[in-house]
Amino acid sequence: MIRYSGLRPDRDYIQIDCPLSYGLVEYMKILDMLDIHGWNKRRCIPHGGHMFCLNIAGGMGLGGNECYPDVFQPFGGFADDVPVVDGYITLPDVPGIGFELKSNLYEVMRGVC
Repeated sequence: MIRYSGLRPDRDYIQIDCPLSYGLVEYMKILDMLDIHGWNKRRCIPHGGHMFCLNIAGGMGLGGNECYPDVFQPFGGFADDVPVVDGYITLPDVPGIGFELKSNLYEVMRGVC
């Protein structure tokens, strides 16, 4: 796709679903490949309306993240008590992949253990 589709690293964006592309390690390999081909990681905006992709975007300094917080509950959306202000969200300062501060998800996961 990068070599032959006509995408332009100076004006196009790459939107990959990180969990569906085999997680963070494989996504990092994709970012390395894009860098070799002249793409800035700020042109990458992960697809996925959940905290995992949002944490990847924030932690890796990507260009943003596509979010649709009311979909795919209880996995979708943001941590409890984290407001969206003018289209932006601040990531909570906690360890993990972003699911830890979602009380409705915590209850589901607690029942699995």
